[in-house]
Amino acid sequence: MSKNKLAFSTLLVHAGEKPDPVTGAIAPILVRTKTYKQPEFGKVSDWQYSRAKNPTRNILEEKLVALEGGGFATVFGSGNAATANFFLTLNPGDHIIFCEEVYGGTYRLATQLFNKFGIIFDFVDFSNLKKVKEAVKTNTKYFFVETPTNPSLHIIDLAKVSKLSKELKIPFVVDGTFSPPCSTKAFEYGAEIIIHSLSKYCAGHNDVIAGAIITKNEKIHEKFKFLQRTVGAILSPDECYRVIQGIKTLELRWKRVSASAQTVAEFLAKNNKLKKVSYPGLKNHPNHKVAVKQIKNGFGAVVSFELKNNQFSKIKKFVEKVTEDDIIVYGESLASPETILAYPRLMSHCSLTQEDRDSLGISDSFFRLSVGFEDPQDIIARLEAGLKTL
Repeated sequence: MSKNKLAFSTLLVHAGEKPDPVTGAIAPILVRTKTYKQPEFGKVSDWQYSRAKNPTRNILEEKLVALEGGGFATVFGSGNAATANFFLTLNPGDHIIFCEEVYGGTYRLATQLFNKFGIIFDFVDFSNLKKVKEAVKTNTKYFFVETPTNPSLHIIDLAKVSKLSKELKIPFVVDGTFSPPCSTKAFEYGAEIIIHSLSKYCAGHNDVIAGAIITKNEKIHEKFKFLQRTVGAILSPDECYRVIQGIKTLELRWKRVSASAQTVAEFLAKNNKLKKVSYPGLKNHPNHKVAVKQIKNGFGAVVSFELKNNQFSKIKKFVEKVTEDDIIVYGESLASPETILAYPRLMSHCSLTQEDRDSLGISDSFFRLSVGFEDPQDIIARLEAGLKTL
């Protein structure tokens, strides 16, 4: 049976890999070399310098292609590096329409760096396609959406984006960091480019920073390969190895944390000290029906919530109580074995203006909780203790 006909869980383990022909080693070979002996004078070898090509990195890129259902992959030193290299394929004057809420690092790249080089951006509510159409210019090159969004967990309806993309002949990019390929296959909706922060669900063990771009457009892929070897924001062989090994348990981890996050979200939704709880698996989530259609095997680790009390002293006491024994950690990032409580106002979305944060609902009492592998009742006990301080 060819690998493209294998079940997804089988591809997670075997795609891009085979036992080492010399030793029979089952684990992928970690090749740390900087350079390679050239076999013959005057002939260009496939292997010259590891900034351009490395065997361990090749395995990871081949695995990502198999998991997304085809195309070509390019991995970078971080999710931000992947997004930055996507921006580097644009020209001065090009216009991108983003969904209204994006990761703070993406917002920072767009509004504080690439705007200086003549790239134009608009942030639009993709639940209102009329507004999206009104934002289109003659120089609009891409729609760029992430789903679920970070940190408020809005679900962008990829089927509607796909329809609009075809109608207007404008390709779309999907940041799938919050919906890895075990849950959502953006190519099935016609996405031109998929971007992942591999640091999150794919690697999954809080020990790697990595990013990737996957596309079925070979011409665009060649641009990414050129940028990979020219800009040099590459992923080291050691980190590639860690991501390869992490990916093998992606589906298992996703299902586990999704089940736990659902339990935690249902607990929080019943507490009268919370103003709002957002989780796509809750039936009162405004995009729940789209999430059920678009996201498989659960809804992920992240639950967002807003406290009714917005006094700094009370919020501080809440965080200190929740995290006092380190079962829940106060910190940035998500999709780790450890449950992490993040405060977007001072962390992922600190680069946004207060006005922009307020417009997105990222208030002073807004938190993002990434549920880990711990027993959900232990997580709930810490949250309950914190809420009692309010």
